[in-house]
Amino acid sequence: MSDNRQPIFRLSFVSSEAEISTPTASDVLARVRSAAPWDEACIYPAQGDFPRAHIGWHDNEGFNVHCFENDHSLGHFLVNGHDFSPPSVEINLGGQALERWPRELFVSEELAAEALKYFLECAQLKPSLSWTGTEEFPRKIIWQGREEREAWERTHQVRRT
Repeated sequence: MSDNRQPIFRLSFVSSEAEISTPTASDVLARVRSAAPWDEACIYPAQGDFPRAHIGWHDNEGFNVHCFENDHSLGHFLVNGHDFSPPSVEINLGGQALERWPRELFVSEELAAEALKYFLECAQLKPSLSWTGTEEFPRKIIWQGREEREAWERTHQVRRT
């Protein structure tokens, strides 16, 4: 931001059309953690669309923090290391695709809070933390698109007795 004022952000969830003023970083993370497994928080400026952050919680894995600095950005993920393990954590991308991502894209509450606090105060990615571009980590696509999803669902149905 060009001046010394703290930016004003809004918070919304996939599951709700309501927008609220963004609480503290720890409050955002608590709300994300208590949301439905498929739900995700989005933080964006009160005026405009960028910068923005998406935060999700994945049981047994941690927080997933994905930030976009501007409308040209493909986004950056907060990571806990750049030596990526094989993709093993299943991520459903809004019903459009099912992928597996490396565990390094899921961070502790402390690390997510540090990144989010800086983002809310400065409207930027915290440079001292580790980030990776959206296209810069190994992933495995399980299915993509409706036809592949339906085929996968048919072969992975739980048999009922």
